[in-house]
Amino acid sequence: MGIWILGPVAAVLVGAYTALVVILYRRLAVPNAPVYLDDFQFTPWEFGADYEEVDLVTADGVQFGAWFFRQPGSPQVVVVSPGHKGRRQDLLGISVALWRKGFNVVAYSTRGMPGSDRSPITMGVREVQELSAVVAFVRRRVREARIGLLGYSMGATVSLLGAAGDPSIEALVLDSPFADLRRLLRENVRRYLLLPGSLVVGGVSLWYRLRHGVRIADASPVSVLSGLEPRPLFFIHGSADGITSVQHSRALYEAYRGPREIWIVQGAPHAGAYFDDRSLYVERVAGFFARHLGLKTGQLRLVEDDAEVS
Repeated sequence: MGIWILGPVAAVLVGAYTALVVILYRRLAVPNAPVYLDDFQFTPWEFGADYEEVDLVTADGVQFGAWFFRQPGSPQVVVVSPGHKGRRQDLLGISVALWRKGFNVVAYSTRGMPGSDRSPITMGVREVQELSAVVAFVRRRVREARIGLLGYSMGATVSLLGAAGDPSIEALVLDSPFADLRRLLRENVRRYLLLPGSLVVGGVSLWYRLRHGVRIADASPVSVLSGLEPRPLFFIHGSADGITSVQHSRALYEAYRGPREIWIVQGAPHAGAYFDDRSLYVERVAGFFARHLGLKTGQLRLVEDDAEVS
């Protein structure tokens, strides 16, 4: 009698485990379905910015869209990378603010998002190729470019991984990064599903490997920190982040042996420091890049100054 019961119970458990792995995989890797509102998003035009629409292609053949905010005569460039399933539209506020401060800025959409080819999301492993394509574009368009990176969540991981392989990147601002993807997934599985994190993450990792040839273990910024020295890093994280614990930024900050700063914004949620105090956020980020990319303080253009000039 017990054997007859054990078989169906085991089948149910295996089925439930497989379903959970597939659901988590789909939340991570499958882009959101297109909707008609994708065609009704703000662009830099609404902000009166001097910009150019750019179409780029990665080394693995993924086409994606970017906006290049131009500051003729200035070599300083900030490349802004969005978070998980992020779009360049999500980056308009900070991108326009940094452009008004005197920086060239490039904001782009990652693979799978509106304006880009539909392609599986790899949590930073292959998205590094979008960043590399943007950096190559910047070097073609901006003479003697001095490049800094600003990344949000997964985009911060992309920035760390990309800069570790490109010593010409001079400074990084990292908002809500994760130190290691496997650790992040384990923490969230335990926190929200009350299940053994390692068991579920192991299944998701195997699924990624079989379907896409991607090792999620490679999405591990903490493992590449030595390749970033001695460049300056600025970590920003909300203390109330319910997706990526602030301990991830603290761990990266403690492990890094180069010049680094950290700003913990009390009460801010995931990637929410900008919205907590937009003015202060812009001043701190712009000031960091100004110091490390050689933009003189006197060149910083405040929004109020622009309004008076116009």
